[in-house]
Amino acid sequence: MRKSENALKVHGKPDLLLSTGVLFFLFAAITTTIGVIALTGLSFMQAYLPQEITYLPAARSNVLPESALPLFFKFLFVFAGYRLIIGILCILYGKKPEKGALLGLLGKIDLWLVILIAVFTAFFIDGFSFIWFSIISIIASMLLLRGSAKLDNRPGRADREEARAAKIYLIPAFLGLTFITYIPLLSVFGISLFEWNFPFPLEFTGLSNYRRIMIDPSFWNSVTVTIIYAFITVGMGMVYSMTIALLLNRKMPGRAFFRTVFYLPFIIPAVSSFMVFRLMYNPHFGVINNFIALFGGERVNFLFNDATIIPALSVIAVWTSGNIIVIKMAGLNNVPRTYLEAAEIDGAGAWLRFWKITMPVMSPIIFYNMLMSLITHMQVVIPSLMMAGGGGGGTGVIYPSYRFVTYELYTRGISQTNFGLGATISFMLFALVGIFTAILFATSKSWLFYEGGDAK
Repeated sequence: MRKSENALKVHGKPDLLLSTGVLFFLFAAITTTIGVIALTGLSFMQAYLPQEITYLPAARSNVLPESALPLFFKFLFVFAGYRLIIGILCILYGKKPEKGALLGLLGKIDLWLVILIAVFTAFFIDGFSFIWFSIISIIASMLLLRGSAKLDNRPGRADREEARAAKIYLIPAFLGLTFITYIPLLSVFGISLFEWNFPFPLEFTGLSNYRRIMIDPSFWNSVTVTIIYAFITVGMGMVYSMTIALLLNRKMPGRAFFRTVFYLPFIIPAVSSFMVFRLMYNPHFGVINNFIALFGGERVNFLFNDATIIPALSVIAVWTSGNIIVIKMAGLNNVPRTYLEAAEIDGAGAWLRFWKITMPVMSPIIFYNMLMSLITHMQVVIPSLMMAGGGGGGTGVIYPSYRFVTYELYTRGISQTNFGLGATISFMLFALVGIFTAILFATSKSWLFYEGGDAK
C-alpha cells in the first residue's frame, strides 16, 4: 500500500526529470564542443557556430595569465562530464523518490559551478560574449532543483521545496551583489598589489603600496580629518533630526508645509547646496558674517580657516538631512500610545517619557540612521572639490582640513593616474569604514531595544 502511495505521489513528476536529463545531455555536448574548438582551433565548424564560440580564445590578456584560459577550457571538459553523469542519473532515478535528495545535491553543485563559470567569462572573455552560455546553463540547474524537490518525499518536503524555490528566485540578486559589489571589491584589492601608472603597464609590487601609504603623513592626516568630520556630522545630525522630528510630530498649524520645508534640502543637488553656503560663508558679504558684524563681532573666513572648516561643512551636511527627519517622524508615529499614556498616569514627566519610552522604541531607527550616516560621511569628497576649488583640479595645495580620504583617492588615483596607489587608498577606506561599522554593531547591543526582546 505504501509503495502504491509513493507511486501516486511521483506520478507525472518523472517527466520533468526525464526532460531535465535530456537537457543535461545537450549541454554536455555543447560544453564539449566549445572546449574542443577552443583548445584545437578546429576551423571546419566555424561556419556553423555563433561567432561568440569561434573567437573564445580572445581573452583579456592584460589581466589574465596566459596559462589560465587553456585551464578554463580543460575545466569545461570536466564540467561536461559532470553534466553527462547528472543526465544519466536523472533518467535512471526519475521514478525513485528516495533518490530525490541525491539529485538535489547534484543540482546545487551544478548551480555553483555555473555561477563560477559566469563570473570568469564575464570578466575575462572579451565583450561578455560567452555569458550567454552561463545564462542558459542556469535554466538546466533550476529545472533539476525543481524536479528533485518534487521527487524528494522525505519529511519536511514542503519546507525544502519552498527553500529551493526561494534560492532559485534569489539567484538574480545574488549575481547582482557578486558583479556589482564583491568582484569589484576583490578587483580593487588586486589592483592595489600593482604599480600602475597609466598608460604604462602593470608591475606587480605586492604590499609595497600599503607600506608606502602607512608611512605617509598626508594619508593619516586625511584619515584624522575624515573621522572628525564624520563624528561631528553624525552627532549633530542625530540631534538635529530628532529635534525637528519631535517638533513636526506635534499638532500645529502648517505642519505639512514645514515638513516639506525641512525635507526639501535633501532633494536639492549637493553642488547647488554647497555653492549657496559658500556665498553665505563669504567673509565680505555673506549673510552669516553680516549678522556677526551687526552685533560687533569680527568677520570669520569659515572656509579658509582650519579651526572652522570642518564645523562649517558639518552644518551643510546636517542641513541636508531631511530624509533622516522623515524616517524619524515615521518612527515617532509608531511609538505605542498606550506606553506613553500609562507612564503619564503614573506621573512621569515629558522628559522621562521621552528618555524611557520614546528613545528605546526609536533605537532601531536611530541605529539605522546612524549607521548609514556614518558610512556616507566617511566617503565625503564634494566639499573638497566645491568649497576649496579642488586645489586647482586636484593637483594643487589645499587646506589640510579639506583633504578627506576620498580626496586623497581622487588626487592620487585619478588626477595623478596612479591607479595602484588609488586602489590601495580605496581598500584602506573600505577597511576603515568596516572597522567603525563593526564597532557600532558591537556597542549597539547595550542600547538597542526590540519589542520582541530577542532580536539584538
